Amino acid sequence: MRQGRGEGGRSVAERVSVVLEHCAASSRPLTLTELASRTGLPKTTLHRVCWKLVEHEMLEHDDAGFRVGTKMFALGSMNPGLRRLRSVSMPSLQDLAARSGWVVNLAILCNRRALIVEEVFGDHMPTVARMGGATMPLHATAIGKALLSGMPEDELDALVGEEPLHPFTGRTVVRPNLLREQLAAIRACGVAFSHEEWRMGTSGVASPVVVHGEVHASVALVGISDASALRRLADPVRRAADGVARGLADTRPAAVAWPG
Repeated sequence: MRQGRGEGGRSVAERVSVVLEHCAASSRPLTLTELASRTGLPKTTLHRVCWKLVEHEMLEHDDAGFRVGTKMFALGSMNPGLRRLRSVSMPSLQDLAARSGWVVNLAILCNRRALIVEEVFGDHMPTVARMGGATMPLHATAIGKALLSGMPEDELDALVGEEPLHPFTGRTVVRPNLLREQLAAIRACGVAFSHEEWRMGTSGVASPVVVHGEVHASVALVGISDASALRRLADPVRRAADGVARGLADTRPAAVAWPG
């Protein structure tokens, strides 16, 4: 496909990117009709783009539609910083899951969402886990709030704004000023909480992974909505994040730098 600008002034690279992003964000295959609705691209354009991506193994196709191909996972896994983060984190994540029985997630900031790059299943709550590679909203999850706590003020202003945030449940924090108060508390104590803010019946406690004064990732426990359990597990989560940070501090700064 030649580089250039077509529908809506979008370059070929932009069209490829938006198709891959929407397929990756969906929990099921998407048809051309659904992709047209979500991307705003004509079906004729999507037909060319999608089948070219299938040819290059970036997408897979069956009767249900198009989905992200395994080659995308393979390419992403080759990122040296990501590989180092996952390797350094695994002992702490496994210990935390074994001690708590909950699901442990490791996330980085990616395209204004929390990207889950690793997860470890505990014995008690395996059903609430998300597959690695899933993304979560920043303002409605503990793991996302922990990432937000390290965002520079100008970037935070651009992301949060002044208008009400999207509510996922009746308990989602939608007031920007209240979210900012929570972020200030996270910076002070090193722990973030969410109480059924993204999904009813599920809560979380998280801590940012801070290396040389910057938040590079976050570690979270996800489980049942039990406020006392969340408070009890706050210190183990914070210690796990600190352990990951110590491991990352031994690497070059470039190895743990993540794009926003």
